[in-house]
Amino acid sequence: MKGPRAIRWTPWRFVTAFGVVSLLSDVVYEGARSVIGPYLATFGASATLVGLVTGVGEAFALAGRLGTGPLADRTRAYWPLVLVGYAVTMVAVPALGLTTTLWLAAALFIAERAGKAIRGPARDVMLSHAAAAVGRGKGFAVHEALDQAGGVAGPLLVAAVLAATAHNYRPAFLTLAVPAVAALLLLLWLRAGVPDPRRFEPGRQRGAAPAPPGARLPRVFWTYLAFTVLTTAGYATFGVLSFHLATRHVVPVAVVPVVYAAAMGIDAFARWPRGGCTTGPASGYWPPYPS
Repeated sequence: MKGPRAIRWTPWRFVTAFGVVSLLSDVVYEGARSVIGPYLATFGASATLVGLVTGVGEAFALAGRLGTGPLADRTRAYWPLVLVGYAVTMVAVPALGLTTTLWLAAALFIAERAGKAIRGPARDVMLSHAAAAVGRGKGFAVHEALDQAGGVAGPLLVAAVLAATAHNYRPAFLTLAVPAVAALLLLLWLRAGVPDPRRFEPGRQRGAAPAPPGARLPRVFWTYLAFTVLTTAGYATFGVLSFHLATRHVVPVAVVPVVYAAAMGIDAFARWPRGGCTTGPASGYWPPYPS
């Protein structure tokens, strides 16, 4: 079997391999997110508490990047941040199947979301280096398509296990340990093969200096940021929606993750043409909402 350094790592191979990592990790954490509301309800959680826990988790996942993003810029420790972030998520989700108390289940869910904040900025920086050589729109479109494929497969896997075990959450969460281990092993292999993804940057290959870390973000960024804040301010987490779907018996528990998978499938379908429109290697547009 070839070692990681025996393979010629091209930008496309790097993007695709990282996409598979994201696919596997999405199977894990999207599978968990699809049933976290009903699962917390089994411990006696109310809709308000489910909203609080999932809301705090999403705040960690998104607002936490305000700290981990600058940290990645200052330290350039992209791989350590990515490895730690994925490891936190890959451990926290299967551990949900071993919990016996509400507070521990809530803490593990929030920890999983914090893992996303740790790895997200550093991962996207490394992907941007490889995508610069193939077209950032196309590169991120391929990555996001694989990512969202995992977002569909994870909930469907959980639904199948719930249906086969009479709605037993424990085996459903523990089953997610298999793709979790696979994701971490693939990530370590990728790290060994490409220790510095910056070499993929076309400008770097020509000897051009990178943009200074303290460079100002353009006005279009802040405009888009304001738009994003306003459009997402009224969103409810799926944790709350799934809680009501299950506790009000709108659909059987095993069907709840299928509903989530359908939403992820629509998202995946929409991302491909949107990202593929920007194919030039000099494109400077960041993907609209990297997950």
